[in-house]
Amino acid sequence: MQKRWLKELARDFVAFGSIPFLVLTIARVSVIKVYYPMQFIISTTIFLILRAFFKANLRGGIGFILLVFISLFYNHWLFNIFAIIVYSGLVASLFYLKEPKKEILMGVLLGVISSAAGYLIVKALFM
Repeated sequence: MQKRWLKELARDFVAFGSIPFLVLTIARVSVIKVYYPMQFIISTTIFLILRAFFKANLRGGIGFILLVFISLFYNHWLFNIFAIIVYSGLVASLFYLKEPKKEILMGVLLGVISSAAGYLIVKALFM
C-alpha cells in the first residue's frame, strides 16, 4: 500500500515537468509582458533541439526551465524556495521511478543550457 502511494506521489511530482504544465504556465505569464512567455518558448525550443541530438529526460529539462523562469517571474524568495523544493522532488521522483540516471542528468544539464541561452536571447531581443 505504501509503495503504491509513493509511486503516485512520484508521478505527481514528475507531472510538474510535463508539456501540459508548461503550456499552462506560458498561458499564465502571457498576461503581463511579451518577454515572459518568450523565455519559456525559446528555451523549450532550444531544449527540444538539443534533445534530438542527446538522449535526455524530457521532464527533468523542462522542469528546470520552468523552475528558472517561474522564479524570475514571481521574483520572491519564498516562492523560489518552494520552486526549488518542487523541482528537487521532481528529480528525486525520476530516480525513484527508475528512469535512467544518465538521461536524468543529461536532461538537467540541457535544461540549464537551454535556460541560459533562452534568457540571453530574450534579453537581447526584448529588454
